[in-house]
Amino acid sequence: MFAPHFALGAIFASRRAMSANSHTSTSLRAEARLLATAGIILLVIGFPLTMTLAMFAMQPDGVSPILPIVIGAPPLTLGYLACHLASRRMERAKALDSNDRDWQPAQSAAS
Repeated sequence: MFAPHFALGAIFASRRAMSANSHTSTSLRAEARLLATAGIILLVIGFPLTMTLAMFAMQPDGVSPILPIVIGAPPLTLGYLACHLASRRMERAKALDSNDRDWQPAQSAAS
């Protein structure tokens, strides 16, 4: 009859090596834009949510005072971290751009 064919490890087989430094200033700027957008969205959601819950917690028959921290802290923290990482990516892109502009081809020994 027919013999079964198996391709063991075919999914992970690759003859091409991954480059160690694939970051360009353009890709870093794109990542920074994406991270900044996500961070701002999280901050825009988290800050009013935290303030509203804090207002409800201060009322006499309000919610638990821990609730604003438990619900509001994660989006605020993640938003801050996303914006922080975006600024680090922009710094790295700026450094790559300045290194490219300062780079001069090597002079040959004959000249």
